[in-house]
Amino acid sequence: MNWINGIDARTPIEGLLGHRPELLSRYKAFYSALWEDGLLPRRVLELCRLRIAAIHGCTQESIVRDSQVTLSPSELTALNAGDLEGFTPAERSALAIAGRFPFEHHAVDDAAVGKAKAEFGSRATVALMIALAFFDVTCRWKLAFDLDAQPALLDSPPLSDGSLA
Repeated sequence: MNWINGIDARTPIEGLLGHRPELLSRYKAFYSALWEDGLLPRRVLELCRLRIAAIHGCTQESIVRDSQVTLSPSELTALNAGDLEGFTPAERSALAIAGRFPFEHHAVDDAAVGKAKAEFGSRATVALMIALAFFDVTCRWKLAFDLDAQPALLDSPPLSDGSLA
């Protein structure tokens, strides 16, 4: 979208939210906290972020990688296909919710949340649900605003657009 141009930014999301710098600052702080607070393993967050990107068909998000999380090609293939069998029970509990979040959020039931709560605890399950919402909306922004895909390998806490906090 041409109207996004004109904001000097490192990444497309920064260019978009750069029109509202106070929101960009808050977005970065909130999003970074999800990765830094230690309530959920980074691997779980990365798996869920990539699963949501796959469901949306959001190449702009799926090409971003967290360098602190190693995923094999077979794991990436399984994520894209929605095949959760090769993941741990904790990862499957989070991925089951992530798989419904983009288009079936009303189908996220107490049983699914209960499994996540049993694996991660209450505070981490709240963090998971918030992270899933952020991953979902970031994909939607990237798709709605046709933001360019920028492959990146991230060293520490990734923002979903590939930038660092």
